[in-house]
Amino acid sequence: MLKATGRKRLSAMAALVLATLFAAAPTFAAETRQYAVGLGMDFASGDYGTGITTHSMRIPLTVDYLASDRLDFELIIPYLYQNNSNTTFGGGMRFPTGHGGGMMAGGTNASSSQSGLGDTTLTVGYLLQHESADLPAVRPLLYLKFPTGDEDKGLGTGEFDLGAGIGASKWFGPWYTFAEGRYIFQGSNSTLGLKDYATVEGEAGYRMSRRFLPSFDLWCSTAPSDSASTQVEARLKGKYWLADDIRLDGYLGRGLSSDSADFEAGVAVFYSF
Repeated sequence: MLKATGRKRLSAMAALVLATLFAAAPTFAAETRQYAVGLGMDFASGDYGTGITTHSMRIPLTVDYLASDRLDFELIIPYLYQNNSNTTFGGGMRFPTGHGGGMMAGGTNASSSQSGLGDTTLTVGYLLQHESADLPAVRPLLYLKFPTGDEDKGLGTGEFDLGAGIGASKWFGPWYTFAEGRYIFQGSNSTLGLKDYATVEGEAGYRMSRRFLPSFDLWCSTAPSDSASTQVEARLKGKYWLADDIRLDGYLGRGLSSDSADFEAGVAVFYSF
């Protein structure tokens, strides 16, 4: 169930996000870089509808490869820590494990802390249309999740996921917008009750200087499992280019639904070459 905002507010926000144009963050480097490597750290805390608070840490290694001016690849390999296994991390979100407390299906104590490799994701994007003075850039994408996380510890779903999405991007002077929609087909897991789900994300920002770009981000998802419900999250974000080839990202976020994190924060550094 959503919190005081209610389902009507969620529907309005989702409609607003869908109406917002998709836009990638600007690159201030003198030339386009073919590779980028990033290392981050994310912290989140919430009960995700279980009644038991889960504190979690995520350390993602991100590798980006620009094969051409249209084709790009992004590989994300996360290392995870959580103080219990009452939630499962999969596809970039957390949701209730659904075991009801006590022991996990594989014999792991749900109340004990867990750590290890999470599920690895690969996203392939193709720039169908470059941005012009009148038209936005359009970028379809394909998404694949590999089950590299331990399902019994709540570090992954134990299943392959396949997804597709599309977005569009356009600048309006120093203003920019970002929106992306995806539909994810999850693998079958009767223990977790996995369901196919859709996500919508939108972001709007203003370039305050050549190197600093603050923004506001809104993300929502339909229920990813039988034990979960709709998730909605809002974030204040910032990107700062320390140099043409080094970028620092940071954010503060809050969940707007009962199955989202109560609080989250993160920081990452990217090196392009």
